[in-house]
Order: sequence, then structure tokens, then C-alpha cells
Amino acid sequence: MKLYKARLTPTSQFITRLKGDTLFGQVCWSIVHSCGEDRLETLLSTYSTRPFLVVSDAFATGYLPKPTMPSKYLSEKSEDKKINRKKIWLTMSELHSGAYAQARDNAAADAIDVKHSEIHNAINYKTFTTDSDNFAPFSVETLSLQKKDVYFLLDESQLSLEEFTAVLALLQLSGYGKKSSVGMGRFELSDLEKVSLTSSSKAFMTLSPSRLEGLETEYCFYDTFVRFGKHGGNRAFKNAFKTPILLADSGAVVQFKTSQQHQYLGQAIHNVSSVHKDTVHQGYSIVLPIKELS
Repeated sequence: MKLYKARLTPTSQFITRLKGDTLFGQVCWSIVHSCGEDRLETLLSTYSTRPFLVVSDAFATGYLPKPTMPSKYLSEKSEDKKINRKKIWLTMSELHSGAYAQARDNAAADAIDVKHSEIHNAINYKTFTTDSDNFAPFSVETLSLQKKDVYFLLDESQLSLEEFTAVLALLQLSGYGKKSSVGMGRFELSDLEKVSLTSSSKAFMTLSPSRLEGLETEYCFYDTFVRFGKHGGNRAFKNAFKTPILLADSGAVVQFKTSQQHQYLGQAIHNVSSVHKDTVHQGYSIVLPIKELS
């Protein structure tokens, strides 16, 4: 599999945070719309043992997240806990060398995403007005995002780079996440840039939410993340809600007893829908080798 990086430039506001497992789902819908449902079914038929694609979260440009580990492994002082909690970005070379004390906050990484609250109200579509008897305005939080880096681990023997580029082009036009049908979540992607990494190490860090069950590890550190997923497209009309999934959040650290080679870790997740039994969730994550823990 080959690792690619793309620069994501937002062209509208977002409501849904850019997480790898959701991005993977949006890519699957773009495959259906550009290549047909049979093509996606073929790609997913071997997904449990041989994923055709693994997608990362979106990160500050030029940076990656700080590993989720106890302070003693990050060379942090316990009395600076509040300050260190905001320092979340490291370069790839700093991760490799273990220079975790060099972590920087959103301002230093030029990665400040601005939150907005927009006031909405329900419309009575019989009268096309707000009902005076049921006037209940509510707020919707939107995000103005800075440019981001997104990583794609692609098996070109299953999905060619040409096909994948066409799929991403459609994804940019379709939008991402909640309210994409009314213009939210629009973005542009730069050309894919190939990334060369050594895949051999004892210690690895994940780049998206993942299911790490069944690994025989020496150390494993992570924060939990619960995915409350929903179906999209024509699968959203009957019980759109999926079963909640408990995952290890991005930045999880896994160390094995011996040096190993991994481009990704995790597993495919099935049985997440009571209606659509063939639904598959990305429980894989791209992993980066980091300095071994001692």
C-alpha cells in the first residue's frame, strides 16, 4: 500500500469535524456515485482482511497530533498540565526523535478554527412561516476551518490512483458531514503527494479512531472516542442511526515487544446497522512509527 498526503482547503463552513472514519464513509458514497454500487461491494468484500483504503483525520498543515501518553513519556511537568494540554502539534521528525517537549498549540501552528453559532427556527411548510404557538429558535454551531493535511493509505491493486483521484474530485463537490446538502462541508484538495515512511518500529501512533482489540502489546495508551454514526444517501430514509461504537481515538500509542512492520492497525467493524447488514465501518488507522518507550 502507498501513503499519500493532500492539502485540504475549506471553501465553506463545516458542522462535522473532519475525522478519518467519517471521511472513509464519504469516500465510499463517492465510489458508489462515480463507479457504481457493484464496484464498492467488490472493494468491501475483502475489507476485513485487506483494506483497499485507510483514511486519516485532518491535521494542522505540516503537523501531526501529539501522542496520547502519560506525561512522564512526553517529558512534561505535571504542574504545567493545563498548558501542556493545549500543546497538541508536532512535526513528523519530532515524532520520530521523541522531541515531544517541542509540541505547540493551535496559535503557534496557525491552526485556530473559529466556532460560530447560527440561530435557526423550524418552519411550518403548510404556511411557510414560523408558528406563533410553537416559536422555538435553536442554535447550530458551525466551524470556519484553516487548511488541513489529510493522509490516504491506498492499495492501488484494488483501487487505482486514477480511480481514486476521480472519487476525491466528486467528494469535493458533494461536501462532507452534516448539512452538506445545503452547502456545508465544501473543500478543495491539492494533488496527492506520495509520502515515504519507514514502517519498522516497536512503537506506533494512530492517525484516526480505530479498534485495537486483539493486539499483543507491551504498552497501549489511548483516549476513548464514541462514534454515533448515521447512514447517508438513500440509506438514511429508514432508521438512519447506527449502533454506537467505542473506539480508541486518534493519537493512540501502541508498542510491541519486538520491532514490527505496520502501515496500519485495527480492524473492519461490522454489525453496526439493524437495517443495512452489509454496512462496514473503518476501524483501521494509518500508523506512524514513533520513538520507542523505555
